[in-house]
Amino acid sequence: YPFLPSETVARHRHHHPSSVTLPYRRRPTPSTMLCKTLLKINRQAPALVRTFVALRKPPTSANAATMMNDQQPLEEKATPGTTFKLTNDTLISKKMVQLLEADLDQGKSVKSLRAFNDTLSNLNESQFYEKMAPVFGELGHNLESFNPVFTACMLKVQMTLGFSDYKRRDESLQCLIQPLGGEYGLCAGYPLLKTHRALYSEWFQSVTGTAWEDFEAPEPEASKDLFSKMMGDISSGGGSKDAMEQASYALGYNLAVEYLAAYEKQWLLDSFRKLDESFLQAQGRKVEWEFLEIHAEGEPVHAELGHRAVTSLVPSNHQHIIAQAIRDHDNDFANFYNHLNKLLK
Repeated sequence: YPFLPSETVARHRHHHPSSVTLPYRRRPTPSTMLCKTLLKINRQAPALVRTFVALRKPPTSANAATMMNDQQPLEEKATPGTTFKLTNDTLISKKMVQLLEADLDQGKSVKSLRAFNDTLSNLNESQFYEKMAPVFGELGHNLESFNPVFTACMLKVQMTLGFSDYKRRDESLQCLIQPLGGEYGLCAGYPLLKTHRALYSEWFQSVTGTAWEDFEAPEPEASKDLFSKMMGDISSGGGSKDAMEQASYALGYNLAVEYLAAYEKQWLLDSFRKLDESFLQAQGRKVEWEFLEIHAEGEPVHAELGHRAVTSLVPSNHQHIIAQAIRDHDNDFANFYNHLNKLLK
């Protein structure tokens, strides 16, 4: 994460005073280069924004054509070997994407996440150690389950080979691969860093006093169920057999994952800050905050990359597909956190 602000650097040095260097520090050259790249791949469709400026819910496929009467629609299908020659006004705009994902702010997952963190942050010491074991198991499995989800989204985009413009396809894939690489400790211009799973293990041990490899928890059934649904949704491409439509669905799904992760990780950090003040400090626990902090700071960056991935490739007449993918993940993710909340009660 070369984008971390100075406040994160200060927090890291506060919690790790003996650190000589900060692995997740800001470096002006890579971030400047990436910013320039992101600006180059920004695509907007002003006419579409004017059409949907008052829209508060995703349009259906039935009324999509009427709403976009000032857009030139793309050809529905492509024969093998055909490459779409997209112009700026045939791509979905960032503002349109933001309108579609805005429903997530009032969606099921945000409500579930808020309820879970309200319960978590108010646990006392005895409740915490009694009820958090299965939750930690679920969260650990869920963390890694997103890696194949991101990989599946990339594959759907890559499979538009022969059906999409290669420059736009490359731009979209570059945006998708950066968050995925970060999960494994990969960051341009930096030596190999710790994987996010390793950071999770360190955080878990600092909070519980138990090494992750020695931790015994019930099977993470809720996370397994969510994983199955996510992979099923992406693999089926939202029910379409068209390569471009499947890619649009995958990009919309990825967008919802990253958008909700910003809420998830920031509120989880806030909850554990409160628990730290409540009883973890008194127990002598020195919480390793790196896992929570880099996610709370990094997920908004990932969400922005998700926007770029969509606006680089998705045709403007696929906005109903993006909306469907967003709703599908919102429903499944909400069910997962509803289950975690029940575990704490």
